[in-house]
Amino acid sequence: MEVFYLVLRNLLARPVRSLLTLLGVLIATASMVLFLSFGEGLRRALFQELSRVGPAIQVVPEGSEGLAFSAYPEITPTQVEALKRAAEALGAQAVIPTLFLARGGLDPQNSFFFQGLPPGVSPDLLYPGLRAKEGRLLPSKGGAVVGAKLAERTGLAVGSPLRLSPQVTLKVEGILEESGGLADNLIFAPLKALQMVLGTENVGAVLVALSPDKKAEEVARALERAVPGLKAQTTGEVMRFAERALRISDLVRFGISLVALAVGGLLVANTVMMSVYERTREFGVMRALGAKRGFIFRLVVLEALFLALLGGVGGLALGGVASQAINLYTQSEVGLALSAVTPRLSLFALLVALSLGLLAGLLPAHQASRIPVVEALGRV
Repeated sequence: MEVFYLVLRNLLARPVRSLLTLLGVLIATASMVLFLSFGEGLRRALFQELSRVGPAIQVVPEGSEGLAFSAYPEITPTQVEALKRAAEALGAQAVIPTLFLARGGLDPQNSFFFQGLPPGVSPDLLYPGLRAKEGRLLPSKGGAVVGAKLAERTGLAVGSPLRLSPQVTLKVEGILEESGGLADNLIFAPLKALQMVLGTENVGAVLVALSPDKKAEEVARALERAVPGLKAQTTGEVMRFAERALRISDLVRFGISLVALAVGGLLVANTVMMSVYERTREFGVMRALGAKRGFIFRLVVLEALFLALLGGVGGLALGGVASQAINLYTQSEVGLALSAVTPRLSLFALLVALSLGLLAGLLPAHQASRIPVVEALGRV
């Protein structure tokens, strides 16, 4: 307890310097937490969304594996027919060709994301649990069904026109109930209409629904052998791909955060080093009274660790508040929480802050413990 009393007394004796150092560590930690929270939020949102998807297999063109469909539809009608025959032979419940089409800009208020569905395929086959809040759930040949969040932020209602091109205009026939997932931000439209807009008969992906007794990975490999040039991905494979991609993005964001962390570490080292030089005579008196070198070393290291710990806790709290503010915006705009401060991230942030304090305090602590007693007592 005596050591902690000395640590606290020294930091309070220089309040302005201690406060500025504390703010440096706080801001560095908060920026790291905020950067990494996007990876945690995306990881949670993606895995929750993938767990909601009905079809167990997604077939895409070879080379476009991952989380998104090909930028342009590349699966030909011949390949779709071959997939249907192979899937039926393997006992698949449904084979659904589809594609995505984006319209609008970066502003969520003017962005529209369409998913094309073949005739007779209802959106709840792809996203189980969807229900119509207004109008119908299954769009007709010239109609579309709009997700709850997208309808709310764009003002679309049953009967509203959707002009996709000079030749293609759809009519909103239904508004979905809010589901808390990706479907809230989609417009489900006839596949033929989207193909007409793009001027192609190709599709971006083929979704394959299986019965519970079928093994998705075995069926996926069989489909790849049956139709060369395509890649069949199971939900588990997509999740593993997402995890690898997010880990890489986490490392990039952490690398960016290292700049702020290095500045925070230098502030701690500077504060502690200045404190050591100002207290040379004090350390000399301690040594003359019997204090060992190890006691002086621990005292200075604890000062650095205490500053880092306070800054880390404050930065974690500030990062959490910023994360919640971002989520309020993203949830209102796109219906998804894209930032998350998880227990794993919190523990990592505190460990980084403490490591920062330890590294910053080692050199000043070594210097303090090696000051000769005679030289220290001789300073005024």
